[in-house]
Amino acid sequence: MRSESRGVCREGRPTDINSLRGVLSRCGGRAGLGWRSRGKVPCDHRDGIPETMAEGDNRSTNLLAAETASLEEQLQGWGEVMLMADKVLRWERAWFPPAIMGVVSLVFLIIYYLDPSVLSGVSCFVMFLCLADYLVPILAPRIFGSNKWTTEQQQRFHEICSNLVKTRRRAVGWWKRLFTLKEEKPKMYFMTMIISLAAVAWVGQQVHNLLLTYLIVTSLLLLPGLNQHGIILKYIGMAKREINKLLKQKEKKNE
Repeated sequence: MRSESRGVCREGRPTDINSLRGVLSRCGGRAGLGWRSRGKVPCDHRDGIPETMAEGDNRSTNLLAAETASLEEQLQGWGEVMLMADKVLRWERAWFPPAIMGVVSLVFLIIYYLDPSVLSGVSCFVMFLCLADYLVPILAPRIFGSNKWTTEQQQRFHEICSNLVKTRRRAVGWWKRLFTLKEEKPKMYFMTMIISLAAVAWVGQQVHNLLLTYLIVTSLLLLPGLNQHGIILKYIGMAKREINKLLKQKEKKNE
């Protein structure tokens, strides 16, 4: 028999905010606040609540797994090359960082020597990508040997694809947040964009374009290895300690 009194669930729905809080407290806070109220509360309470926080997590996990599986299928021909590139970028050997800088420097020296126009440079870059997309799936199994693919390699390939999917999700999330900021706080959005773009334009005017591109590409290629070996966290910790020392010295002077 359904009760019509205040604070009692009707058809599995709390009738007021006090009832809702009671349900959430009895569910141990599992419901969270990440749901949109359409008369349904996301917890598995016995009063008939249909959706749970665990179900939402499961849907997100299943979606991530589906996207990862799709990406694995698309990049299956690049598996051996991606594993080799992953080893190089994570500096599994001591000579990998100098090798990265040497190759990047050689490429940019060739670009500097040839001095191609923007259109020629973009055309050559896209042509290189097309050739790689066609030749790598054909040549990679012959070079690395498809029969040597182990379970450990498959697991690492799965982790790489999962990280790529997560990175893409973060990028899309930041892009959406940017538009959300534009809708909610347009003045702050335009001021932030104008100041940021002006700063980038000033840096681009002060530094040669090719040198700036070289520094950006080199930094991006060295970033995974720096992160893997804890070098970034080490210097961040050193910077924090120095800042704390300066703040303490300033406090002592004020006293």
